[in-house]
Amino acid sequence: MIRAAVLEKIKPTAPFLNLTRVPAPVAGKGDVVVKVLASRVTSGSKACFDGTEPLPVELPMIPGPGAIGTVKSHGPGATHLKVGQMVYVDPTIRARDHPINPQGILQGVFMPPGLDGLLEWRHGSLAEELLIPAENVTVIPTSVQQKYTSEQLTSLAVLTIPHGGMVSAGLKQGQTIAITGSTGSYGSAAVAVALAMGARRVLAGGRNKGRLDEFVKVFGSRVVPVVQTGDEAKDTEAFIQAAGEGFDIDVAFDILPPAADFGYARSAILALRPQGVAVLMGGVSTNVVLPYSLFVFKDITIKGKYMHDRADPTQLLGMIDAGLLDLSKDHIETFKLEQVEEAIEWAAANPFSFKAAVVVP
Repeated sequence: MIRAAVLEKIKPTAPFLNLTRVPAPVAGKGDVVVKVLASRVTSGSKACFDGTEPLPVELPMIPGPGAIGTVKSHGPGATHLKVGQMVYVDPTIRARDHPINPQGILQGVFMPPGLDGLLEWRHGSLAEELLIPAENVTVIPTSVQQKYTSEQLTSLAVLTIPHGGMVSAGLKQGQTIAITGSTGSYGSAAVAVALAMGARRVLAGGRNKGRLDEFVKVFGSRVVPVVQTGDEAKDTEAFIQAAGEGFDIDVAFDILPPAADFGYARSAILALRPQGVAVLMGGVSTNVVLPYSLFVFKDITIKGKYMHDRADPTQLLGMIDAGLLDLSKDHIETFKLEQVEEAIEWAAANPFSFKAAVVVP
């Protein structure tokens, strides 16, 4: 048996999870059992658990997307993994039986209806151990382990998402990127990733000037804050001016939260140069309205991107090992598994750049 924090039902008030003992996972063919060392609690967890922003889930479920851990055991089919290796667990689980349309779940977060074949992997990382398909495990090289703690390495679960979007956009060295939703935890990760990928200038869009100015203190002058007012025309012009004389905006990247107005993202998209690319990765819940003729004449590409590709964690580890990504910038608040309710509340109260709640079983 292992200890786990179990979500048994959605309810409006804490405690949201039941800390209990459950059967230890057993690795089947192509599976890995990982002993969890550290796992982040996302700022949106409370809103999911209390029904404010409900997601489709199959209950009971152990929540928690992504983890740092060590391989405890694996089933037949693994050729690279060894017991004891430190690994990153990617929660993006996709069905193995359809090469073109591999439907999937986000382990420990949501499970769309009709995917019963993936039920056994729905339980996430707020536990002492978890079961994961072998393709969702990435070995962390010793050189990276020597630089960062397991708690710091949990940032991989955040960094991989914007990295996937920027790879999808084809962001190149020397280009200019505008990011909307930049003051949240995923937004600040997007700023860091864009700089690490060689962006000439990152235009960090948001409403809070104080938090935007923090980017300049942390990352330097390659980040230019763009304080958005909600006036779309003024915000569009502000992005264009922030790109600098003689330069255009090549990529617009949005990672706004569900309650945000899409107009904040649209202002950055409208500022794109001809043949620019816009990537939507946020959670905006309203319909997207865009000027049809403008996008035709400017030859703009708009892409939606869900999570990232399988190789992304390995690429990020290479960037971390090279010193292009510094994982020491976050303030990490650490909680034991029995303090998981405190972690949920702390994460909800600190949905900002450079803040992280980490549970250490």
